[in-house]
Amino acid sequence: MICFFLVFCNMIFLWLSILSSSLIYVLFKIRKQLGINLTAIIIINYLFASLFGVLVFGFNNTITALKNSNWGWMALIIGVFFVVMFYLIGISTQKAGIAISTIATRMSMIIPISVSVFIFNESLSISKALKISIALFAVLLAIYQPINKTKKISLALLPLILFIGSGSVDTLVKTAQHIFVPSNEVTFFSTVLFATSFLASLFLPFLTPDNRVSFHTRTIVAGIILGAANFGSLYFFMNALHHSKLDSSIVFGINNLAIVAISLTLGFLIFKEKLSTINIVGIILSLISIALLSF
Repeated sequence: MICFFLVFCNMIFLWLSILSSSLIYVLFKIRKQLGINLTAIIIINYLFASLFGVLVFGFNNTITALKNSNWGWMALIIGVFFVVMFYLIGISTQKAGIAISTIATRMSMIIPISVSVFIFNESLSISKALKISIALFAVLLAIYQPINKTKKISLALLPLILFIGSGSVDTLVKTAQHIFVPSNEVTFFSTVLFATSFLASLFLPFLTPDNRVSFHTRTIVAGIILGAANFGSLYFFMNALHHSKLDSSIVFGINNLAIVAISLTLGFLIFKEKLSTINIVGIILSLISIALLSF
């Protein structure tokens, strides 16, 4: 009983990260039914994600780390990409569904893995190359959307854009942390990312069709919840890597598998999303690929 309790305590941060990440997709899925403006909820989300970060890490500590850092320009670039990808996730979740959107973002992990081989000179065995190839094939099947008269090409390609974009952002974050951000400043770097994302999100009303921003009470509440989930997904995941006593690859694997599994379950049972046979085969291969790449 004591051993079970200790294992549960060690894994609590991982489960909180999984729940936070899953909540993001759910909020994006239901926000249109609730009459919540996408641009408005993204702006509020990043404002409060920044505030949560400052509260947890301390305002003075964050400012001091930013002044003494050489990664401020990287945080600005990545913060802009964060907003763009968050906006695309919001659209994709509505148009393509929570299941396909989750697969597209979670399977994008193969892009930074692949880039690491060339940029950071990580070894590329035949086994790893085969796993990456299977994962790439799996995600293409999972996000496949037939193009017809009722579906625009841009909407059919949206999950693919999400896959490439999410992978590119993850690669930028990995590069920044590997080259520019010391290990003791990772938490501050994350907070600054949210702050720069908030500043970048203020330009959304001028750059997107969804420009009639209205901050109703419902939108503000949803934005705060989304900001808490956004911050929590990163904060709890970082703590999971530190406290779970598991290899980082195992933590990454469990995190991705659980988020995909939860999203698939919600999409099928609650949101009644329909998947083609090709999508189902791709999703099964994607789950296998995540396990192979992680474990």
